[in-house]
Amino acid sequence: MNHFTGNVLLDELIASARARPHVTAVVEAKTGRSLSFEELLARAAAAGRSMVAAGARPGSNVVMTGSLDLDFVVACFGAFTENITPALLDPNSSEATLRQCIDELEATVWVTTSKLDDTLGLTHFDPTGLAALTTAEEAEPRWSPTCDVLDPILMLYTSGTTGIPKGVPWATRELSSQIRYYSAATEVQTEFCLFPHLALVAIAIGRTAVLPDVTTLQPLKIPIDSVHRQMMKHGCDYVFASPLVWDRLVRFLEESGEEAPPIKIAATAGSALSGRLIERISSTLPRTTVRIPFASTEAVMPITVIDAPEFVYLSKTRTYAGAGVPLGAVADEMSVGVVPIESDESDFSIGRSSLASMEVGEIVVTGSRVTRTYFRRPDVECHAKLRDVVTERVWHRTADLGYIDDKGRLWFVCRKKDVIRRAGGGDLYPDALEQMWNMATGASISAVVYSEPSDELFYVLPGDSVAEVDEFVLNLQADRADVPRPTVVTLSGSLPADVRHNSKVDRPSVLRIVESQQEANEGVRG
Repeated sequence: MNHFTGNVLLDELIASARARPHVTAVVEAKTGRSLSFEELLARAAAAGRSMVAAGARPGSNVVMTGSLDLDFVVACFGAFTENITPALLDPNSSEATLRQCIDELEATVWVTTSKLDDTLGLTHFDPTGLAALTTAEEAEPRWSPTCDVLDPILMLYTSGTTGIPKGVPWATRELSSQIRYYSAATEVQTEFCLFPHLALVAIAIGRTAVLPDVTTLQPLKIPIDSVHRQMMKHGCDYVFASPLVWDRLVRFLEESGEEAPPIKIAATAGSALSGRLIERISSTLPRTTVRIPFASTEAVMPITVIDAPEFVYLSKTRTYAGAGVPLGAVADEMSVGVVPIESDESDFSIGRSSLASMEVGEIVVTGSRVTRTYFRRPDVECHAKLRDVVTERVWHRTADLGYIDDKGRLWFVCRKKDVIRRAGGGDLYPDALEQMWNMATGASISAVVYSEPSDELFYVLPGDSVAEVDEFVLNLQADRADVPRPTVVTLSGSLPADVRHNSKVDRPSVLRIVESQQEANEGVRG
């Protein structure tokens, strides 16, 4: 790896611009425009100087939102050239959330094509046209060491769905480990990027990043037919997408009869994933390796990895019986453990705290792809980051519950916040139960919710579900897993989803709807 500035994303771009100057680094599907590695570097250098002229300070943060296009990519690498950290925020976040993040960042510039609220007090830097700029100035002589391996070079904000939104600084340490891992897939030349930060990493790996022509990246709203055409035209050797996107793509291919895109590796998020969906993806994309990495914002991909054949086998034999979702073996440069949910932060030792195999607890992870801090959140950091008093290693609490089986494989049962605590005792894990019953019904999506007043467990399906419900089988599964038998409910429309991702089921909203329906039914019967 060539080091020029200490920022691995920029340094890898510089290396590619030297070694393969005319190879395409990024393609914009909307316009068909592209930039070579050499062109991207030159335009980035010009963009960085423009940001500084607009008031951005080297060593500081800039807020960055907007469409995933050539100008966005140039703006990000432009910030890197001036040792400026782009903080990627979700523009769909509430105004209060955005203001909180902006206050924390102490940024002076917001890079966006949208009109800014004057009360925010930030300078508006419109990136439109950055990718079209040309410059005769040699950029390379400007490079000099600017940051350390632990200095933040890119920042992502968590959604705040489990509490306050938190800035997660990614340093060269974490990103270089990710680049090392994914560079091993030498058969991948193009990456179809549905996540902004993955486009930056793809370019650093040396791949051609294909930027899709979509008005939103929310999985439920992405135009699948258009995405399919773009994949066929521009390339898609590697695609990482949410389970909902894969479900919609598979349905589109099944219903339209269109040719499957030439995907070499199809990757999808690992937790709360249906074995039936993985079967369908594998069947619809027979020449594709279907891979399931497990990760989080604070521990970049992958923590663990499992491929489709093993995932499907374990789903049929163990998920079907309520054992949870298999996440597979631990990836290179990472270690995982399972500890009691309320581990003592002040005297933590993985050796003393680790639970026995098959015992459910909180999944903790350490390694070179695990971030060590939160941005200006020492209150959160002291709880989420556990420093081993024996080894001094930092372990990150994932807020996911699971266990390690007798073969060393990691399993997921649910998010810590979603555990169902019954009045009579005995915790229930809704993700594990959803996938257990989905294996029997064939449902792609469902929600298991619990009504405390009636001590009743509900298995809830959307109105358009293709599930085939056999209550005898569902009850048999429940008895085998030693959980209450479910009441099956089908809603008239879709299951409510979280407003930010539009892909994760909003279980509290589902429960409110179900309880309201039950009350209405009781009223009719009364």
